[in-house]
Amino acid sequence: MDLYNDSHEKVCILSGTKETCITSTLKTGDKEITFEFRKTNRYAADIKEEGYIRTDTDEFVIKQVEPSGEWYKCTGTLNVEELEGKQYPQGFETVEKTVDECLTEAIDRTGWKVIRCDVSKKRTIRIEQNCSAWDVAQQAITTYRCEMVFDSLNKGISVYEKYGEDRGAYFIERLNLKRLQVQSNSYDFATRLIPIGKDGLMLNIDGKSYVENHQYSKKVKTMTWKDERYTDAESLKEDAEAKLDELSKPYRSYTAEIINLVEAVQDEKKKEQYKEVFSMALGDTVLLISKSTGIRESHRIVKFYEYPLTKEKNKVELANTRLSFEEVQRTEQELS
Repeated sequence: MDLYNDSHEKVCILSGTKETCITSTLKTGDKEITFEFRKTNRYAADIKEEGYIRTDTDEFVIKQVEPSGEWYKCTGTLNVEELEGKQYPQGFETVEKTVDECLTEAIDRTGWKVIRCDVSKKRTIRIEQNCSAWDVAQQAITTYRCEMVFDSLNKGISVYEKYGEDRGAYFIERLNLKRLQVQSNSYDFATRLIPIGKDGLMLNIDGKSYVENHQYSKKVKTMTWKDERYTDAESLKEDAEAKLDELSKPYRSYTAEIINLVEAVQDEKKKEQYKEVFSMALGDTVLLISKSTGIRESHRIVKFYEYPLTKEKNKVELANTRLSFEEVQRTEQELS
């Protein structure tokens, strides 16, 4: 890791650190770095808030330095300062545009650019209070149901319908799954969703104003979703079906402590074999197998805790949905 001061002048290559962890979050595209360094470190006085930490793949802004015994703990956030600094005091709006067009307008003259976009649908972004280009990007993730990767070194934004792959990887007890924590609930559960657009726009599907999904249960549980940015019934129906696909099953998430077998073995032949079934990254779909809990399900990696210096500590969070109903309804609250 390289340390830079707040003027972006390189100070040193950091050494003598421990517990370095980079946390990547699928939902926002954001990242965070934490590490510890001794109070007696030669450059301890230079590791301070608003300086920068640069790794091989990212740059972070130091936001907190706190004492912890003989050590200090440093926390940094992904460097998106130009996006945060591009302000829209009166709010921001793009009407029926692609996410590429929306972002290109929002990030104009920031030095950032959209370098990849797999999403072609047109939607409306409307933020009526003051916001930043970063806020617009976060709203776009929800509105366009897409996922973004922010390249903080090259100032590039990649937009995906669905980021990651299904490489055939799996976690299984007694092999590469050390510990599993499970969270499951159906607080946001619904099987029928009534969507309402601008000026009371509603669906008419063979006389029905709602969409249904009984993939998990035959019971009828109805909720209403209102978003006045929708003026087209087909777009309203498409997004309602996508949201209900997530709401119509219980939310499940898992924190899995894993053994990175690719890194653990020294034999190069075995390493190549393990790469085929145990390589994984943020957004990937993996099969989770736990005999002790009776789980055999496929889930996506929604958060990755990577320890570059001690890879055996790596952890991942898995989940079966991206949005809760609270997040679905947030658009209505923003427009009210």
